[in-house]
Amino acid sequence: MMPHVPAHETAPLSPAQEATAAQLIEAGLKIPAIRPEPPEPQTFYKDPTPPRPTGAQPVKQDDRRIVPQWAAGIAVAGAGIGLGSVGVGLGAKLFFESVTTEGVIVISLIIAAPMLLIAAAGTAWSKVKATTPPEVTNNFNGPVSIKNDRRKSVQNTHKPFSFNRTRIDGDLGDQ
Repeated sequence: MMPHVPAHETAPLSPAQEATAAQLIEAGLKIPAIRPEPPEPQTFYKDPTPPRPTGAQPVKQDDRRIVPQWAAGIAVAGAGIGLGSVGVGLGAKLFFESVTTEGVIVISLIIAAPMLLIAAAGTAWSKVKATTPPEVTNNFNGPVSIKNDRRKSVQNTHKPFSFNRTRIDGDLGDQ
């Protein structure tokens, strides 16, 4: 290891310079030390003793919730359904991005063909069922009085896609 060589030569201090340096060192030693800030006052107390049973009976605590339990349940269920729909939506997006136009047509045909077949079979079955008269068995015990009551039935449809209303007008009597 090489000794440190000063950049320039220094001359020894004069007696006046030595006295001044000694005064500066003494003054520096008399400067009070910097003390840290006092700690924050303690705002809690933790009892270190273990708990002991006192024999006191439990006290009923009133329910002071702001939101009813059923509302909280609905909120949690809504959040779950919302998160589930995000997953379903992302899956549908990925699925439909990977499908071409021809693929969509093929998939719709695959789904629509059985549904049309089922609808046609149901329509045919209802027509066959409507053409066969119902079997009626009458068992009479005693005299039977048959009165023909003819009424006029009017069916009004006010606008498309509305419920049909059937109105039976008054008795027209025997004619």
